Amino acid sequence: HIRREKATSNICSNQALLALCASIYLSTMGKEGLREAANLNLQKAHYAAQQFKQQPGYKLPFSTPFFNEFVVKLPDGASVKNINLKLLESGFLGGYDLGLAYPELEGHMLVAVTEKRTRTEIDSFVSRLGESI
Repeated sequence: HIRREKATSNICSNQALLALCASIYLSTMGKEGLREAANLNLQKAHYAAQQFKQQPGYKLPFSTPFFNEFVVKLPDGASVKNINLKLLESGFLGGYDLGLAYPELEGHMLVAVTEKRTRTEIDSFVSRLGESI
């Protein structure tokens, strides 16, 4: 009912579709499944962050608690855009370039890790990121 003449989508339909998807996901996962997925998100993201800390030149600039997203400061002079292009060539989707939204965070990447990633995939991502510099 919000649709306009030249609109390419109907926001109400999109919201309803997202609500339906969320309902199906939550009913399929159940209370324990959702708790397990959240725990895996947390563990795998913290594992990935520890792997980044071990890479020369990489830093985690913020010490605040996080769930499944964290910020990585790249070595000086490294371009998030160039690194993401190299990662894409290897089949990895790189992190969000925070410098686009926050100029003071140029050279910083927002990385997200979910329950779907394996330890091997995380290790390969971190390794490939290190090679991309």
